[in-house]
Amino acid sequence: MSDMSDEGVGPEEGPALEAARVRRVDLKHAMSALEVSAAGASGDPSWSDALRSALADLRVAFEAHVEEVEASDGLLAEVMGDCPRLSSRVDRLRNEHVTLSEQIDACRARLDDPDPPEIRSEVLDVMVALARHRHAGADLVYEAYNVDIGGP
Repeated sequence: MSDMSDEGVGPEEGPALEAARVRRVDLKHAMSALEVSAAGASGDPSWSDALRSALADLRVAFEAHVEEVEASDGLLAEVMGDCPRLSSRVDRLRNEHVTLSEQIDACRARLDDPDPPEIRSEVLDVMVALARHRHAGADLVYEAYNVDIGGP
């Protein structure tokens, strides 16, 4: 762990962790909105429009998350610098970013000709994968700094 005592700031108060917290909350809100949209009545003509909008918002929130934590001064770089022993877990999270982006994009593409049961299943798969990713990120932060990243 790096010595941040010169600045009087512990890792739980650092800018990379705080920025990751903000993105974490934004991503959770987008996931919740997607869940509400997916649960709507698929017979309603506005259902696929609502789902399309929620998936677009999720994509924006996820891209912001990825840009923030993968930045050269982002949380993943900080963890790598402070705790190189966690490099395989950091690499796994980075790889998940690619996979999750592809999953979100695949769901969005399926909305051109949606089959409600199938698209709901795919949306659920994305939400489960994102929830697991968020938990893995929180576990990584805790392992590195003994800090709960918090957020919903």
